[in-house]
Amino acid sequence: MQGDVRTCLRQIHQLPVPTLDYLPLWLETLRRSLAADGVVALWCHAAGDPTEASDATCWYAPQAPVSACERLAASGWAMPPVAELQRSLSPGELLRGHARRSRGCPTALPTTFRRPPDLDRCLPDGDLLDVCLLPLLREAGVDTSAATPIGALRLLVSRRKSRPRFSAREVTAFETAAAEFTSAPERPNFPPLTAMTPPVPNLWPEASCNIGDDVAGTLVWHQRQPEWADPAALALMHRVWRPMPGRAWADACVVVQACQSLADELTLHPSDAVSPGVQVCKAVAVPGGTLHLHATHLCGMGGHTTERVRIALHLCVPPAIRLLQRLWETALTPVQREIAMRLLAGQSRSQTREACAIGVQTLKTHLSLMRSRLDPVRDASLLLGLGGSGATGNPDRT
Repeated sequence: MQGDVRTCLRQIHQLPVPTLDYLPLWLETLRRSLAADGVVALWCHAAGDPTEASDATCWYAPQAPVSACERLAASGWAMPPVAELQRSLSPGELLRGHARRSRGCPTALPTTFRRPPDLDRCLPDGDLLDVCLLPLLREAGVDTSAATPIGALRLLVSRRKSRPRFSAREVTAFETAAAEFTSAPERPNFPPLTAMTPPVPNLWPEASCNIGDDVAGTLVWHQRQPEWADPAALALMHRVWRPMPGRAWADACVVVQACQSLADELTLHPSDAVSPGVQVCKAVAVPGGTLHLHATHLCGMGGHTTERVRIALHLCVPPAIRLLQRLWETALTPVQREIAMRLLAGQSRSQTREACAIGVQTLKTHLSLMRSRLDPVRDASLLLGLGGSGATGNPDRT
């Protein structure tokens, strides 16, 4: 990714999606900019939400071993209640709990911010940056119907003990980036991509294993656990965890719980040759997007259904995230990527100028440079979207 990392992190906050949807992309961008080895995000849902318990702690730890997540889940440790954090944290304030090695001393510096050993095992054993904050609820224009608002957020970034310690500049950069969750973006959010033309699938290549791409996997469920699963399905099942004292696997993984609920629902349908095509579906909000699950009875010899259940999982990443990543791969500057994002989403040139605080001639200069820098073959769909009348029906863009 080219350009200023701080600007890229701010542009992620401008995406018209819930915080949980863009959190993995934000964490991965931050991890790479700090040359860190591991990141963890923990959160509690907003108080008063009817679908979630506000005191329930969830976490996303993409680099952590599964055994470490299971230990943390079985320990039963949880973040303080949201109401308690709201009393102790002022708007925009960060609660810091860094554990940094002093020069020449292999041990970590003492900290007053409580962090259980099971949480430390989810991160590399070197320098650790740790903050807790109250994120700003997403403003109007962001679709939060499929996601539960986050009431409290804790972010941890760590390096291995063999790596250099975090510098004072890196600590400041981490805290500055984290503090942006507590305030509204300096510029208005990108508009929703409903007006985008050409169709969304033509704006980027097919999904790969990169962060922010769609992920699809398949597993076979039998006797309340996965009997077989491909690597993508295993990764999706470990995507979000919750504390659950005792047995960690089945109860702590949110996606595993969803798989079990689908298998239980299928038992309500007769398992015979008359109804082999019965399908039950479920959608779960996870870090990175919405996970869609489709479960059917697995057929055996002769076409008769068996007790085994085939579950197809598909993580749908919001189009805004994929488009922003696509623009990161171009030779454009951060400002030019923002201009392209707004125009491709259907915003007029006057609205784009106002949002980016630039003049008419400056916008024309940027558009001219953008057309010269984009590849006419690889970036053909982007060039079409910037071409005026060929992209949208908005006459103000021609």
